[in-house]
Amino acid sequence: MDPRALPDPPRDPGGSEPAPRWHSVEAKADAPARHLPGPERAIVTVLAGIVLAVVLGVLVGARVGTGTIALTLAVAGTWRATSSTGPVGLVVRSRGFDVFLCWGGAVVIGVLALTAPGLG
Repeated sequence: MDPRALPDPPRDPGGSEPAPRWHSVEAKADAPARHLPGPERAIVTVLAGIVLAVVLGVLVGARVGTGTIALTLAVAGTWRATSSTGPVGLVVRSRGFDVFLCWGGAVVIGVLALTAPGLG
């Protein structure tokens, strides 16, 4: 049997050997609580871009609506690329993947908005 598959041997709770760092699940008592921003700003910004795109698509034309979707994706990708911690709500995977996905989608949708026949 593979020794890596065996459970860890029991430790003496008062022993001289401290538990490894990755076994600790509690925060240190002297560590200050970190304030993490809520996802509201990012989610509300993207939701506003989508609502604006739908309104413009219905009232002005499909080309303008799809262009607004492309612009919203470009803004989300730029926000993800320049923000140091997130923003929470737009973080899915790694920073590079998220930025590539947003900017790539913005380019594809923007090109389709400009070149697709029949969009008015």
